[in-house]
Amino acid sequence: MHWDIYIGQILRKLAHVDGFYRALKNPAEAQRQKLNKIIKANTESQFGKDHHFAQIENYKDYQSRVPASDYEYFRPYVERLAKGELKQLTVEEPLMFATTSGTTASPKWLPVTPQHLSDYTHAFHVHNYSIINDIPKAATGKFLTIASNDEESRTMSGIPCGAISGLLARKQSPIIKRHFALPYEICKVKDVDAKYYLMLRAALMQDVTAVVGCNPSSLLLLGDQLKKYSHDLIGDIANGTLSKKFDLSDILPPDAQGCFDKYLNPDPKRARHLEGLLERNGSLRPENIWPNLSVISCWKGGPMSFYLDKLNDLYGPVPVRDLGYMASEGRGTIPIHNEGSSGILAVTSHFFEFVEEDEIEKENPTYLTVEDLKLNGRYYIFFTTSAGIYRYNINDLMEVTGFVANTPLIRFVRKGLGVSSITGEKLTEEQVLVALNQSVQLARLEGLVHFTVEVKLSSPPHYVCYVEMAENNLIGREKHHEFERIFDQCLIAQNPEYKDKRLGLRLDRPRLELLKPGTYTRLRQQRVKEGAPEAQVKIPLLSAPQSFSQRLELLQR
Repeated sequence: MHWDIYIGQILRKLAHVDGFYRALKNPAEAQRQKLNKIIKANTESQFGKDHHFAQIENYKDYQSRVPASDYEYFRPYVERLAKGELKQLTVEEPLMFATTSGTTASPKWLPVTPQHLSDYTHAFHVHNYSIINDIPKAATGKFLTIASNDEESRTMSGIPCGAISGLLARKQSPIIKRHFALPYEICKVKDVDAKYYLMLRAALMQDVTAVVGCNPSSLLLLGDQLKKYSHDLIGDIANGTLSKKFDLSDILPPDAQGCFDKYLNPDPKRARHLEGLLERNGSLRPENIWPNLSVISCWKGGPMSFYLDKLNDLYGPVPVRDLGYMASEGRGTIPIHNEGSSGILAVTSHFFEFVEEDEIEKENPTYLTVEDLKLNGRYYIFFTTSAGIYRYNINDLMEVTGFVANTPLIRFVRKGLGVSSITGEKLTEEQVLVALNQSVQLARLEGLVHFTVEVKLSSPPHYVCYVEMAENNLIGREKHHEFERIFDQCLIAQNPEYKDKRLGLRLDRPRLELLKPGTYTRLRQQRVKEGAPEAQVKIPLLSAPQSFSQRLELLQR
């Protein structure tokens, strides 16, 4: 049996693919069944008792007993769970907490239960099955998958806290795991240079046919590191060594160092081949070191097109399939084709509700379910999952782009109000405000009048701090750089995902840009001329990409 057919059959069985596609014909019934299963399973949890789950018979009952909420509503339950109190949000005990940015300065800890992991993995298997079904060659070699550490810390009761991608890699079926190019333990390497070197050191000796990573900027970094360390990598492959620049005893825990032994066999033939590629092309690129590379899967929605355009230079004309709309909270879509960034709503993984874009700020918005969605409609999405988040506002705006059977195809448009997330950092206005106040005090910055932060889509992206000072308060070069450094450190201290993206070189340090005195007054006047009520004009603390800077350019013109 061909390997691609074998893997396809295994994934089909693991993912219950037939059941997923049957559900697409009647998504409303699939969603009712999913909601009922979650409610019945958690009736005896503290949250279930507090919200009378035992009396919930249908969606209308669920709406009346459980309010739509953000993370702060669940925080007391999570904090008790972290201390070791059981059955708070679910009857199941959590395997870990996925850490991500909260709506306040405090980070979120999102429990991951066995059933939630199964629901999450189910969607991944359907996604991977669709890739192999469409591109069989992808299953003839190895998948190079980039994951993050699932155990950055532990709660006082000993529950691991980290990235769900690491847990997914660690819990993968042994049959599937041996089809991956990298050992799970690489996700524990904190030094970026070392992590990407180990990834390349292992993967260069294998026939990689698929590359998978959430953020395309990570794939660009992989290509850049390949160019940077070409000679070191070739020498190591020839000799069966690991560069002295990277000592496994320093970068991996003692119990994980043996994971790399099987990659340290000398392969002079492969080294000579790579040397020839380097001489002929002037550099090594993924396109020529992995000639059978058949597909890339990464995020394509939102602002990711800035990076997608650059992938072709390194990886060649390889099909790129969106990895799907996902977050620590859950898996929202399953893309089944290479065009665009839309995916089928994951109706068999979680229960979803929606609010139309123009209703989200109403006191009593209308909540919709899957059968209510319309083509080209834009909606905020709410999650209910087996991990214990119920009617959870993830603050993401989605758009319906089509239907498969009767189930909507949706795509991520942008983060919602007051949140910026270009590389997954989920930076909030509250965090910016806290960092600003701390930085002004620590840097002894006097005379700051106005302040706005906006992300700049460079390579890598970074945040620009637009600052207007009082007329007689100037900032010297030394103070300028001191503020940038302190502001960066304050954001790192508050937001674990911002910290991860900074350490992973996916975000560069913030920059300070001084504006002429009176700029914000003129911006306000500009908005009034456009018809905005003067009392309602709000120049944001945290701006959407290019929004604030475009206004500055317009003002200058």
